Amino acid sequence: MAAALGAAETLLAARQIVACRATLPGGRSKVYAYVGKQIPSGAARFDHFLLKQGVKPEERVTVISDGAGEFTTAVKGGHLARGHILDWFHLSMKFGAAQRSVIGCRLQDGPDWNWVDHEITSAKWLTWHGKGRKAVARLKGVTTALEAWPQHEWSTLWWNVHTASGYLRLNEDYLVNYGARYRKGLPISSSIAESAVNEVVSLRMAKKQQMRWSDEGAHCLAQVRVADINGELSPGLLVALPRAKLPRAKRSTPRPRWDAELWQHGLPHF
Repeated sequence: MAAALGAAETLLAARQIVACRATLPGGRSKVYAYVGKQIPSGAARFDHFLLKQGVKPEERVTVISDGAGEFTTAVKGGHLARGHILDWFHLSMKFGAAQRSVIGCRLQDGPDWNWVDHEITSAKWLTWHGKGRKAVARLKGVTTALEAWPQHEWSTLWWNVHTASGYLRLNEDYLVNYGARYRKGLPISSSIAESAVNEVVSLRMAKKQQMRWSDEGAHCLAQVRVADINGELSPGLLVALPRAKLPRAKRSTPRPRWDAELWQHGLPHF
């Protein structure tokens, strides 16, 4: 059995909420979310969530994320994720910003703009086929060419190309052959998680409401929203939530419930 899990993070009213959606065989879909400061271990919570959905330690779970933030740290520390893929949507946005910047520079003096556009397009094509190092080399050539022109050394185009290059270098280990996965019908985007963010956060926690949330309040509300979306909302959960503030992980603190389940499956606790 295989599972695909997408993750995204959102920052609302200075509270970072991690939201994830797991798509499992049979069309089942489950959501979970939390505020990082309110849990002892994101990795333990990640493994517990998958075990609860019926994922066994020997089964493959593919995680798709934007390669940054606390959730990536949780995945690295977990024991059930067999594959971690950088989300193509965020990659495409980086290249798209650089390509749009070329349009605004065509009326200015500078390097051959057709060549610049071609190099950025080629870097995107190479990334699509999982050749991240070659793509970085193409982008590095563009930034070097721009630096030879003083008016473009720190321009928007230079910055966008530099950002795309740095993003690829930082997440090189998570690049795959996106074209091959797409042709096989496998997921390449964390859009399933982006929709989870919208569902969990919803209008009540949107910035436009001008509301300030404490870490505990945001975490508790996220748990209620998750339980409602998953069809698991119960009076017992609502009674327990006001006391759900978890302490930082210390040697003297009791093991969380999910750690006990990890031990039952032969996995290390955190």
